[in-house]
Amino acid sequence: MMAGSGTCACHNAGNTMHELAPRTVFFVQDAERALRFYTDTLGFTVDWTHLEHGRVFVFQVSLLGLQLILNQTEADTAARAGHGRVFIGVDSDQVEALRRHLTDRNIKTSVTHWGAPTLIVHDLDQNEFFFWLPEGERADLEARLAAPRSPPRPQVT
Repeated sequence: MMAGSGTCACHNAGNTMHELAPRTVFFVQDAERALRFYTDTLGFTVDWTHLEHGRVFVFQVSLLGLQLILNQTEADTAARAGHGRVFIGVDSDQVEALRRHLTDRNIKTSVTHWGAPTLIVHDLDQNEFFFWLPEGERADLEARLAAPRSPPRPQVT
């Protein structure tokens, strides 16, 4: 809101702001290494890149409607690498496609309890993708939480 006006700045002069295009930004230690991981391992498509000194420094990737910007750290942002998290709700009709994608690409997963069993994929810097599955799909995740620690499996079932 504009100070003292009581009117939202997004509605001034008959203009209406709608359908923003938000992006999550993950900080990474090495943007070129991250770019290879996101495309080769996770299966993202590169939307654009920004180079500095001939090297990838910032880039955007997308997969199944999720768009992420990855930014290489500098001295003043070094501590930010690996502290990102994006939450992805998965509908019942999307579970099989997610399962196939994870299995076909041999993507390592883990499970944590975050209000309910939650499937996690980490990138090379430990940024996190939290997948919240429908309640009917959580039994295997519960079993994985209850089982003794073993290497993560690339499957949802």
